[in-house]
Amino acid sequence: MLFFHRKPKPTVIPRTKHNISRRDIDPDALKVLYRLSQLGHKAYLVGGSVRDLLLGRSPKDFDVGTDARPNEIKRQFRNCYLVGRRFRLAHIVFGKKVIETATFRKAPPPDAVPDETHGLYQFEDNTFGTPEEDALRRDFTVNGLFYDINDFSVIDYVGGLRDLKARRIRSIGDPNIRFREDPVRMMRAIRFAAKLDFDICSADLKAIRRYAPELANASVSRLCEEIQRLLVRGATLRSIRLAHETGVLRALLPTLDAWLDRSEENQSALWDSLAALDRLAVDHDPSPAVGFVALYWPMIRQTAQALAPAAPALNARQARTAHRQTLQVAAQQAFDPIIHKYRLPRAVWMTAIDILVHADRFNRPAAGNQSDVRFIRHPLYPDLRLGAQLLAHDAPTQPDFSTWDRLSALQGPIEVGPNPHSRAARRARRPRKPKGPRRDKAPAAPVP
Repeated sequence: MLFFHRKPKPTVIPRTKHNISRRDIDPDALKVLYRLSQLGHKAYLVGGSVRDLLLGRSPKDFDVGTDARPNEIKRQFRNCYLVGRRFRLAHIVFGKKVIETATFRKAPPPDAVPDETHGLYQFEDNTFGTPEEDALRRDFTVNGLFYDINDFSVIDYVGGLRDLKARRIRSIGDPNIRFREDPVRMMRAIRFAAKLDFDICSADLKAIRRYAPELANASVSRLCEEIQRLLVRGATLRSIRLAHETGVLRALLPTLDAWLDRSEENQSALWDSLAALDRLAVDHDPSPAVGFVALYWPMIRQTAQALAPAAPALNARQARTAHRQTLQVAAQQAFDPIIHKYRLPRAVWMTAIDILVHADRFNRPAAGNQSDVRFIRHPLYPDLRLGAQLLAHDAPTQPDFSTWDRLSALQGPIEVGPNPHSRAARRARRPRKPKGPRRDKAPAAPVP
């Protein structure tokens, strides 16, 4: 007897039965959707933006999926730039905003899977496909929802609406295969669960615990990016706890994971530090540098206490200098493994060290002298101020930030320059070679 595979029909939710309104969609994203639709192409709002709109959240960005090829998109938008080597993406730029527009893709054919050197890890993912194939190759069901601009309906090929209602993170397909194809999906599952306050389904949780060591096969740059994303979303405590419980933290940051396992006091200190970071994220937008300070501060403080020499007779200024030097050495020891392993940007780890070294400046009130004014006008002052507030969460005496805030308000709007540790700032400081008349080389001496 022959059995024919019949594709399941998608679930289509009409406009009257969901809460997504065009008022909540970025106007520039609507321009892209309407332009592509008017040209006869399928154009859907895709990914996390649809998920967040259905949950009543404000999406950070809006991505578009279409059946138009990258070169066709570029011909229709003068402000379009094609990026990517593995798969061409269209970035349609509106000022500082980018609407990422991608052609529908499908999973690579079986003969495109590489040899067993790296298991099932995907190196190629550049085959164009249909909307259904594009939904099936996405990572999680809640990210596989589409919003059709033609009739304002929500299209679900993968059961994402059901999992959204159950507040559950579930892989599309077998997680034992999907996490080996792209190990970074394990980090994304943890991040989404923490960010949305969802649960990870049991099958995915077992697969994460089993294949966490596979993160060694992932791109270093992608791992570095995902680690930073875990620290700045306002749900850092839950994400790091999940990473620790599932073994992902051991694969990513083994030194920190080993320090956590030494004692319950270490765990309690780290959870308190990350909870303080989450409280700051309610009213502020902490940079990755502030996130790394929260993540490593308990370990750095413990190391600094061990490195501190026996207290000789020092005056207050000498003691402060010695304390700063000890903190700098302890911080460098903590950050060295991730600097070398993940090529952590210099602007991140050097800013984190600056936060630790200069946090004690806020222990005294602002006097309003030229030194304090220069400090407030420094490009790193917002990070230093936020980092000092973070480090003071468990201090016996709280710094008086009010005098610094009043002095900052008196300065008026301050144009914040680039991070002085960034590549752009270092490049701007390099002396330029003077331009002068070109001098010809002297003629070579005749051979005797």
